[in-house]
Amino acid sequence: MVNNPKENKNKDEKPKEVEIKKEENFILDKLSIVTDNLETYQGRDTVITLLHYIALIIADLCTYFKWGRKKKYGDRFVNMFVQLSNCRVMLRLFDDFNAIREYYRFYKDEKLKKSMHPYVKWVTTINLFFWIMYNPCEHLGWLGELKIINVDDQLWYFWTNVAWAGGLFTSVILNLNVVYLFYNQVQTKAQREDDKNYDSSKVISKSQMNQAVLIAFRDFLDWCIAIHFMPEGFLWSAQLYHYQVGLIGVVSSLCRVHTYVINRQE
Repeated sequence: MVNNPKENKNKDEKPKEVEIKKEENFILDKLSIVTDNLETYQGRDTVITLLHYIALIIADLCTYFKWGRKKKYGDRFVNMFVQLSNCRVMLRLFDDFNAIREYYRFYKDEKLKKSMHPYVKWVTTINLFFWIMYNPCEHLGWLGELKIINVDDQLWYFWTNVAWAGGLFTSVILNLNVVYLFYNQVQTKAQREDDKNYDSSKVISKSQMNQAVLIAFRDFLDWCIAIHFMPEGFLWSAQLYHYQVGLIGVVSSLCRVHTYVINRQE
């Protein structure tokens, strides 16, 4: 029996076509994941945050090289950091509604408030107040900077930073409380299982605890940056180098990316 060369050639070409299609589908799937995430507010803000801290690290690195100092690349990357920060200001332009919604949701949830320890309830209320305060202060600072309204933009940016630092600090406390409750429930597991009236919805899973640790760590890093941008003389304000702020910000941003990916998967 004589083999037909054309048939053999066709047989060889089919596996190649299948491999090419698989590669194309793989690339399309990955591009779809990237674009789907960048189309969301949180996804885009996360990437911009990461990029603007990377720009700050590069700005400091450029000062160590003669060619970098000569061409003033450090100043250029600092300017890039500022421009990307301004981009985030634009993204936050309508965040007031989200902050008010979160406060209203908490205010209406009587069951949740009754289940909370009084101290936790007060810290949560203060946390929500800081985030409500943050947005109007930033808007007023931005409008003052543009000379649209006659206000001291630096004063309102100061209050924006106070609200940011306050919101982050209270967030760290609340998330560490979740970690405390998790380990406390582990110790009282036997007692809890014997209690038939125990509300199972109060049980904190290990994944929730891990996420609380990550968010607490992320917000603590952001809080360190917020203190740096306070007026000089307060704790370590204005004492960090660009690369130090950048490194802290990059680690915080990577924590943000990880948290975002977990939330998307759920």
